[in-house]
Amino acid sequence: MRLPTQRSRRRSTAAAALVAATVLGIFLPSTAQAQLTGSAGSSGGGVSGTQAAPRAALPGWREIFVDDFTTDAPIGTFANDECNNPGKIVYTGTENTRWRTYPECYLDTYNKNPYRADEVVSAHDGVLDYYLHDVDGRRAGANMSPVINGSSQAQVYGRYSARIKVSHPAITGYRLAMLLWPDSEGWPEEGEINFPEGPLTGPIYGFHHYAEDGADANSQALSDVDTSTYADWRVVTIEWTPSVVRFMLDDKVLLESTRGIPDTAMRWQLQLESSLYPALGGGNFLVDWVTVHAWDGA
Repeated sequence: MRLPTQRSRRRSTAAAALVAATVLGIFLPSTAQAQLTGSAGSSGGGVSGTQAAPRAALPGWREIFVDDFTTDAPIGTFANDECNNPGKIVYTGTENTRWRTYPECYLDTYNKNPYRADEVVSAHDGVLDYYLHDVDGRRAGANMSPVINGSSQAQVYGRYSARIKVSHPAITGYRLAMLLWPDSEGWPEEGEINFPEGPLTGPIYGFHHYAEDGADANSQALSDVDTSTYADWRVVTIEWTPSVVRFMLDDKVLLESTRGIPDTAMRWQLQLESSLYPALGGGNFLVDWVTVHAWDGA
C-alpha cells in the first residue's frame, strides 16, 4: 500500500484551469444552496433507487468480484488504526467479498488530513456509504480497496465498474478519485488511471497518466468533460486492456487512450478526500454496487 502523500503532484495547465472553474460549485444546480442542509447524515437515511449489480457475461472479460453491499456494517466497522497493517480486512460482504482501507495514519493528497474510515464508512440499505464531514475539526474522507485475487488487490488489465451518487448536489470541499495505482508504487513511470476524478459537484472527467520511461506528473491524457453531476445514480467504468484505456459514463465513452498503456499490476482505490476549496456542506457519497472483471484476451 502506498502513502497517499505520494500522490501530491502538479496537474497540467489545462487540467488546473478545469478544476479551478468548478470552485464553489459553478456547475451546481440553482437549488443547491437550499440543499446544503439536506445531507443524509451519518446513517445515510433511507436510500432509494438501488439495483442489483449486473451479472451478464461480457465478451472478453471474466467476472472476479461483485459486491452489492447487502451485509450491513455500522460506522466504526471499517476502522484501521494499525499503521503497519494496511492489509487488514475491515469488511466482508455477503459473497465473502473482502475490503481494505487506508489506516488513519495515511494522509490525503491536498490538505494532509487523515483518512478516517472509522468515522466515515458504513454499509446499509444495499450501499457503501462515505459520510463526508469534519472529524476532530478536519475534513475527513476514506480510501477503500477491494481484495480481488486471493489476498491481492491487484491485477494486470481489468474492467472496473461502480454505480454511484451523492446524497445532495452541494457537497463542496471534497473530491473523488476512483483510481488504479501501481501496486509496486512505481509512479509515475508505471502510470495511473483515474476515473472519475474531481469535485463531487461535477463536472465528470478523468485522467490517464501514461506508463512510459521519463513520465512525470503531467504525462497524461484528459478525458472529455461531462458537465452533468452525481446527483442521480451514475455508472462509471474503466476498461484497461493491452491496447486501450477507456472511460465510460453510463453508456457514453469519455476517453479512449492508446498511448502509454500500463502493463504492471495495479489496484483499485475508491478514494474520497478533502479538496483545496472551501467546504460549504458535507454529505454522503453512496456506492450501490461494484464489479471487477479480469481481461480474458479478447
